[in-house]
Amino acid sequence: MGIGYWLLEETIYDEKTGKNLTNGTWDYKPPTSKDIPIDFRIQLLKDAPNPIGILRSKACGEPPLCMSCSVLFALKHAVEAAQQEVGQETYFPLDGPATVEVIQQACMTDMESLKIN
Repeated sequence: MGIGYWLLEETIYDEKTGKNLTNGTWDYKPPTSKDIPIDFRIQLLKDAPNPIGILRSKACGEPPLCMSCSVLFALKHAVEAAQQEVGQETYFPLDGPATVEVIQQACMTDMESLKIN
């Protein structure tokens, strides 16, 4: 949910009417099971009770959203490395959502560098 918020959920409004232009499934693409990394290693804690939680719960679904901003910071570092690689280091704001188009423009990718020799 957090990755989708920072990378995919771009909302575009009509400048004249204010109507939301990205409110359908054609434009809104939330992350799905296909977006999970192939090598996804997790471990669940054994014998870790929480006697003061509601029904011994550990947390609800929203706390991980606080950490999801790390995705945006990781992308910013990756774009900075890409700019260094092409020798064009400049400041750029990286606000969410950092869509593919925003990242590509920030990397200052030259079409000549995309050709296979």
